Amino acid sequence: MDMQALFKRLGGIKPIASDKFNPMTEAEIASIEKERGIRLPKSYRQFLATYGASTFNGCPPDNPFIIFHPLESLPPQFVDGTDLFDAFYGAQREEYDSFSLRVQMRFYAKYMPESLIPIGDDGGAGLICLGVKGAELGKVYYWERQNAALDEEDYLADYGEPRPAEALFQNVHLIAQSFEDFLQRLEIQPD
Repeated sequence: MDMQALFKRLGGIKPIASDKFNPMTEAEIASIEKERGIRLPKSYRQFLATYGASTFNGCPPDNPFIIFHPLESLPPQFVDGTDLFDAFYGAQREEYDSFSLRVQMRFYAKYMPESLIPIGDDGGAGLICLGVKGAELGKVYYWERQNAALDEEDYLADYGEPRPAEALFQNVHLIAQSFEDFLQRLEIQPD
């Protein structure tokens, strides 16, 4: 897949919070994989090692919004069936870096299935997640914050029983069959 051609179609790719890209090193990527007991897909590893935390320029300047068309329907609040894409996560620059893949993974670990990791967001109420285990492996999902399951402790307190595994999927929607498929589903929002 020619990422450069794809990104050109989206007005170009640019780094977050800097004037130059801060790609993740092989050691950083390997550390995350070891920590989670996973192996990230080759195309996503390549993306992290080339760009890291990034977004797209969009085009023209008065319409910089990038949208995606998911494979499955999103919740009813997404009237036209699409959602905005804001940014990808990458290397950690500081302890509480909101665009750090590692920080986001740790923060959402108790709220989402262990087979998913957050790799980006829509700038609002949702995360873009990558399947890293089981049936979700390699696929890309939308994780809706407002309908997230309670964490294990709160679920037990509210319902008097352990949280069932399927509760963690109540707010998960399939966007794409792979990271490459997700990138191809991105487009500049029509006027």
